Amino acid sequence: MLKEKIGLIPRYNWDYGFSDFVRASAAALKPRPDKHDGLQKVFGYKPVYTSSGRAALYVILKSLNLEKGSEIGVPLFCCPVVFEAIVQAGLVPRFIDITLEDYGLSSEDLGRKVGSLSAVVAVHMFGHAVDMDSISSVSGAMPIIEDCAQSLFSKYKGQYTGFLSEVSFFSFRSGKYISAGEGSAIFARDRSLDEAIRNRVNTLKEPSFSQEILHPLSTYVKSTLYKRPWYGTIGLPVGTRIDHKLNLTSKTGFSSGKIAKTDLRIINERIETFFQRVQRQKENSLYLLEKLKMKDVVLLHEKEKCWSNYYQFVIRFEHQKQRDAIADFLFDRGIDTAKYLDEVVGVATENYNYRGDCPNAELCSKTVLIIPNHYTLSGKDLDYIVNCVNEACERWKV
Repeated sequence: MLKEKIGLIPRYNWDYGFSDFVRASAAALKPRPDKHDGLQKVFGYKPVYTSSGRAALYVILKSLNLEKGSEIGVPLFCCPVVFEAIVQAGLVPRFIDITLEDYGLSSEDLGRKVGSLSAVVAVHMFGHAVDMDSISSVSGAMPIIEDCAQSLFSKYKGQYTGFLSEVSFFSFRSGKYISAGEGSAIFARDRSLDEAIRNRVNTLKEPSFSQEILHPLSTYVKSTLYKRPWYGTIGLPVGTRIDHKLNLTSKTGFSSGKIAKTDLRIINERIETFFQRVQRQKENSLYLLEKLKMKDVVLLHEKEKCWSNYYQFVIRFEHQKQRDAIADFLFDRGIDTAKYLDEVVGVATENYNYRGDCPNAELCSKTVLIIPNHYTLSGKDLDYIVNCVNEACERWKV
């Protein structure tokens, strides 16, 4: 058992090493960040930075100047911090169901509810672009906000996600693709909205000097504990206890501010060459798709005319008992997995007045499993994951 704990393959990839800590710490001592902007060079648009993805969404919603209490369409099957950002902006989440093909917003359900909405958040789940044409046709002139936290470099019909609507945001917190620690970038193609967003971000609080100094150290320590051999022996047990003790949806836990100089440096240093790592992760996912031998599960494939970064590798089982049994089997074999968003229905019901009208999202919250596919895995790791998943599925006749 100790061997499995020491060698436990993490479910997510926190890629932040000692050299990142050193460079970020050096940035904390500078009076201002470098003028070079890697994101602008890559995408051709000048971003607006905030401290986090939730802060970015909050700023966007406030800058749209919507009437207080307006309803914002949002998929139930997404991270609950999105719901909280909507509430903190003085607005109300209106939950929209998802499709079972790509786990993205259902244009059909959106069409049933669009009459009461003032804006909609379209989340590109697991790195796969949502059907923006269908969503746009239903939404009409209503603002569409792209949540690209998981879709860095993904494309929809030849165009990068994040530039398919008037405004979008990306996240670079640890565990996401860049793993800079924290930080988010907003892209607004409408000039007046871009100006409103910049003016609002200028009013946000700067990180203090002590926060700038301590943040890289904290990020480095947490990232180290998310790697072998520390993940199974220290990182996961401690993190699980903390998660149980904290109310992660607490309204008092929401904060927004400007991006830390330390995070911005890592983002700028990585982004221009980062596509190579994304491509490696996609190759890992395609290898898994080829080698996994399962009959009665759903695997998520890239859609026609789209390019997916395969941020996460998704398996959907027939029922919850099947998923949970296989997750336990894999954990005993030294592979950590994620029962992705399995608590989102309860969170949305208890805190955000969910009405029970998103059956596909509810199904996915109980049947979806994430298995490791990160670009840092070795070929030996991938083969081991394949063999263990196939063994589990054979045992449970999946």
